[in-house]
Amino acid sequence: MDRKHIIAAVGVTLIVLTGYTLINRGGSDDLPRDQIIDRNQNISSADIKKAFTRIRFSNENVPQFFSERVVNPFTIRFFKFLQRKFSAMSLEDHLRAVQEYLNSTMDPRKAEEMFQLYRKFTMYEKSLLEKAKSWPRPGNAQEALKYLQTLQNYRREYFGSSIADELFGLMVKNQEYRLRKGAVLYDASLYGKEKEKKMKEVREQMWGDDADTVDNSMRPYDRYREKMTAYSKDLGELSGEEKTARIKEFRREFFPPDVVVRLEQVDVQLQNEKQAEEQYRVQEQKIKSDPNLDQYEKEEKIKELQETAFGDQAEAFRRRETIRKSVEGRRSSR
Repeated sequence: MDRKHIIAAVGVTLIVLTGYTLINRGGSDDLPRDQIIDRNQNISSADIKKAFTRIRFSNENVPQFFSERVVNPFTIRFFKFLQRKFSAMSLEDHLRAVQEYLNSTMDPRKAEEMFQLYRKFTMYEKSLLEKAKSWPRPGNAQEALKYLQTLQNYRREYFGSSIADELFGLMVKNQEYRLRKGAVLYDASLYGKEKEKKMKEVREQMWGDDADTVDNSMRPYDRYREKMTAYSKDLGELSGEEKTARIKEFRREFFPPDVVVRLEQVDVQLQNEKQAEEQYRVQEQKIKSDPNLDQYEKEEKIKELQETAFGDQAEAFRRRETIRKSVEGRRSSR
């Protein structure tokens, strides 16, 4: 099967994801008011979690996933499974193999319905390759939301609104929530309390009565990092001791005492390493600027300095230096 249209379709979705890395560009007040997937469609956080749970399709369990309807939150994942399962062949042979597989695992009526939908999905991905070329790439969360809206509108035109929202609705709602929440979280103009208030509003607007549970699956460390990001403006305005005390409060909120102690030990270690490197840079510069040394002598003295400053980590430091210089070299050549 020609994989170009599959890769292209994945690429279109990944363009939406670039919005997550660009959400600190622009403010959080400029987001579109209307949601792409209306809250009245009753998609819950439990639905999201269930839909993204790891699945292994097999001949035996395929009928269980589609016991009621062929269009459900698992359909797209099943289609991707079929693409992988029958990949090393032409499109014609691929479709024939998929049809045979469906006939062997589902009752004839559902097998035919699923095959016709799969054929249409395959053509949709090929058409998306050309269609998306005219869509401007997003540069921030606001533009990523507009891109996601355009993508879902195209799906609605292609499949019909009802089927498109059933096929892609969970994924789109999850992406939209992450973009809207991220736009607030990374808004550099807001303090922590303001961000927490606005993120709560985003949860309530998008999830209604389910708002308090939508982020419950986050790991403690991820919740801690989110808190640190939310309060980055506050922390940036505190003195060293005040900042340390505030960070310790955040850690106590998410971790047991023994983990807090280990994190503090890591802080001390990182600070010591930072100071050691700063001292090394000063001595390194003195060697480099010494007019009484030739290039060979400078390199030897710098190597001796590295051994003294970093001990058994000297070789690791030299590897990092090689990588750093390589990266800087590529940047300067652009």
